[in-house]
Amino acid sequence: MFRQMVRRGIAQVSHWRHMSYPMLRNLATEVGLIGSHRDYTRFIILGRSRSGSNFLRGLLNAHPQIVAFGEIFQTPDEIAWGLTGYGQSRYLRTLHREDPVRFLESQVYRRFPRSVAAVGFKIFYYHAQHDGWRPVWRYLAEQKDLRVIHIRRENILRTHLSRKRAMLTDTWVNVTGEPMTQPPVTLDYRECLEDFVTTRAWELRYDELFADHPKITVRYEDLDTDYAGEMARVQEFLGVSPQPVRPETYKQSTQPLSQAIANYAELRARFQGTEWESFFEE
Repeated sequence: MFRQMVRRGIAQVSHWRHMSYPMLRNLATEVGLIGSHRDYTRFIILGRSRSGSNFLRGLLNAHPQIVAFGEIFQTPDEIAWGLTGYGQSRYLRTLHREDPVRFLESQVYRRFPRSVAAVGFKIFYYHAQHDGWRPVWRYLAEQKDLRVIHIRRENILRTHLSRKRAMLTDTWVNVTGEPMTQPPVTLDYRECLEDFVTTRAWELRYDELFADHPKITVRYEDLDTDYAGEMARVQEFLGVSPQPVRPETYKQSTQPLSQAIANYAELRARFQGTEWESFFEE
């Protein structure tokens, strides 16, 4: 009876990826009404906030053969799937919180329709750091066939500014493509320095952690200026068919740093002669 109900629903769906029916698609896959497999490329998007990861994930999900989940291990309070049609049941939340490796194997890298060729999720350097979730990093490091897309923003000052603005306005993405007018922000020198040092240390540490994995580095600056070229490179890395894609999110500000940062001149002078001075070149 249940299989017949799901089958009738499937008959009404013209394409399994139609976002109005993802829950039905998942049910149909689980009960065997849609041919499914696990023989797809598994990947992660590795990075930190405000480095272009939303931009990249949107471009990945614009490809019909790719499923890219959100920040799965951002918080134990909910499962940040980042896609519609995936559950938040008590069982799933408990599994997510108490057995994250099993959660990954059974819910993230689950069976998908055969048309799916690559499945992954975002994870930031500072995610999954409490004791209950630390096994996540060990598990990922042990999966030597896991492909790693390391998203980096070379100008960490812009990363720091972007995060400050997002926290002040509670606006984290731009989905319209229209530039957002924002007042200049005053940045603290010590906070900037700490962010510069910490971010570079994270990048080195996690490059080392995944040194034996197939890995590609995507610079936000390259993605911003030539997303078509960069995505062709990423698609080849993931082993999916080459297809043109369009962004789902856009840059929130196009202001020069000298206009966006109220104390720009002071900061530029203090960082002159240091390894960070290039961040102030416009």
